Amino acid sequence: MVTLRDYELSDVDRLVCLAGNENVSKFLTESFPCPYTRTDAERWINKGSKQGHLVAKVIEFKGEFVGGIGLQPQGGWKQHMAEVGYWLGEQYWGRGIAPEALAALTETAFSSLGYKKVFAQVLGPNETSMRVLEKCGYRLEGVLEYEVFKSGQFYDVYQYASYRR
Repeated sequence: MVTLRDYELSDVDRLVCLAGNENVSKFLTESFPCPYTRTDAERWINKGSKQGHLVAKVIEFKGEFVGGIGLQPQGGWKQHMAEVGYWLGEQYWGRGIAPEALAALTETAFSSLGYKKVFAQVLGPNETSMRVLEKCGYRLEGVLEYEVFKSGQFYDVYQYASYRR
């Protein structure tokens, strides 16, 4: 049973524990620090998760904090869409948690928040995340070659999207 909820200050220690794993941050953006410190967690919970129209949620599995998921609204002529991102603590990989959380947030994006398109950008080696997106009905829109330089190497970015017209 997966539920999504807002971050709370009491989540700091659990966030540091889960997010501090290098395998968790390996394919995430540079805004997700590694190592993930207590200061990072406090900053995220107190300020980062509350910025503008950002939707930032804790993923809970059977009542336990296991990861995070969020929507970053786009602006201007792209205001009808949001970028989704998610992560799970390594010990929770392979249990079907990510697809359930993604499906729930995607439905909220369309039904409650009024978005017409939700997209995700995935670094090439992260085939597991691509499968999560595909399980939730996201389609590959294209591949941006040599798009990201991270940790001393270049990565292709695979862009997936889901639409409601």
